Amino acid sequence: MSRFLVSLGLVIGAVALAVPASAGAATAVFTDGVASGDATPDGAVLWTRIDRSAVNLKLEVWPNTSCLRGKKAFQQSNIRTSAARDFTVKVVATGLEPGVEYCYRFRHGNQTDSPVGRFKTAPPPDRPASIDFTYTGDSDGTRKADGSPAFNNFEVLDRAREEQGDFYVYDGDTIYSDSSFRPAPATTLDEYRAAYRVNRAYPALTNLFGSTSTYALWDDHEVMNDFDGLTVDPARFAAGRQAFLEYMPIRPSRVLKDPSCAGNPMYGEFPWGSEVDVIILDERSCRSGDVEAVCNSDLAPTAPTAIRTQGIFSLFLPPTPPPGCLAAINDPTRTVLGSVQKAKFKAALKNSNAKWKIVISELGIQQFFANIYDRWEGYGAERKEVLDFIRDNGIKNVIFLTTDNHANLVNQVFVDRFENCPTPPGPTPTCADTNPPTTIANELITGPIATFTLDKEIRRAFPTLGAIAVFAFNSVLDIAGLDCRNIDIYSYGVVRENAAAGTASVDLKDSAGSPVPNLGPSGLPCSKVFGP
Repeated sequence: MSRFLVSLGLVIGAVALAVPASAGAATAVFTDGVASGDATPDGAVLWTRIDRSAVNLKLEVWPNTSCLRGKKAFQQSNIRTSAARDFTVKVVATGLEPGVEYCYRFRHGNQTDSPVGRFKTAPPPDRPASIDFTYTGDSDGTRKADGSPAFNNFEVLDRAREEQGDFYVYDGDTIYSDSSFRPAPATTLDEYRAAYRVNRAYPALTNLFGSTSTYALWDDHEVMNDFDGLTVDPARFAAGRQAFLEYMPIRPSRVLKDPSCAGNPMYGEFPWGSEVDVIILDERSCRSGDVEAVCNSDLAPTAPTAIRTQGIFSLFLPPTPPPGCLAAINDPTRTVLGSVQKAKFKAALKNSNAKWKIVISELGIQQFFANIYDRWEGYGAERKEVLDFIRDNGIKNVIFLTTDNHANLVNQVFVDRFENCPTPPGPTPTCADTNPPTTIANELITGPIATFTLDKEIRRAFPTLGAIAVFAFNSVLDIAGLDCRNIDIYSYGVVRENAAAGTASVDLKDSAGSPVPNLGPSGLPCSKVFGP
């Protein structure tokens, strides 16, 4: 074969690989449904993905009462997409009315229509309004070698959709780019993008996205397990961040400029009427490295000595953590949020006139001593700074909604469970029951959607101890005084704010839509009612 023919063949082959498999089809295909996000009183981000480059896409939006007919509330033509953004499309629809339900669709020329999606704009920020929404996270959609799901079919999201909330909070770990079921962790942009497409193949996710608006935030598995912005590989961080922003309906403006971070933190403030402010944190982009190595992976470094030396805990813990461990945990130069985001967060809390300050957090802020390194408790100085700020400024009704722990953990948030206990000879496990600490906020951790539950993770980490290790962890939770716990169930949360009654409730539910049973000693339900 001549050198010319060989070269021609290589060129043709390269072109074939660069073109999507369906690009030669007569009709374009909307491959991943539609989604809406970051809703405000006058608009939302609308998203879809098509199977090819396009220059003639159109977006149409109607009031839901006259869906697909009558006068459009918003439309935009000549929308472009290409392989440079993996054929995803994001448009910010503007000029909409507050507190109104809308429907929308994308069109490719006059040939193909996307599925019809629906969303609701936020109520006017100066008027009281009742709102309902759902939240959860941690969705590993990776499939096994035989094509079956590694865990489940995201049934939790079907139940969340049936709640018919005003919006859904996708609270981090929206993919598992480093799932143990993958041949290898994702490291390139195309590999991260592929992980999002795998998850979009689950109807429970695409149906939820199409039914209501979403506020999405990332956690660690969008890049790599337990990553922090200040030590992560920059190229890997950039690829994971780009794929996340391509596949999630997030406003381009939802960033704060902070050159000290790996990337500008994706922070958001969204009022829903006059009674609710939703604050979204980015706890990865600016985060300092953890101190697990300094602490020699101590399983509960912040637990008091009187507890570490008691009963079953002495099987897992030395009497004290390694020298320098607690000082490293409480080093005031270490950060979760970065200075810019932290200042913005404090200002939002202090200046909010809303009754309810709903903080969407990737990482748990409540105290329960065990495995602290990837939580707020592992950044003791900044955690105390934030909680002291809330307490010292008399900021009431702060509720943290969190996932990441693959468990249901409901409790009050305080600086230290044993703050009112005598220092010598050290607090006893029951001291805080008779000398309770000051409650600063509340936190309800839920999830996962589809990954190993915390129970399964503990058993995998301690294969020879199994049930004993789970018992020890639950014993730590007893000492932390949790109101509710269940560490072995797929779950989501439902938030209902009643403006007329002045109440807000949070109920944790399982994949059947039933209340999550409390497996702790308190006997309290895995729910909270706050107010009036």
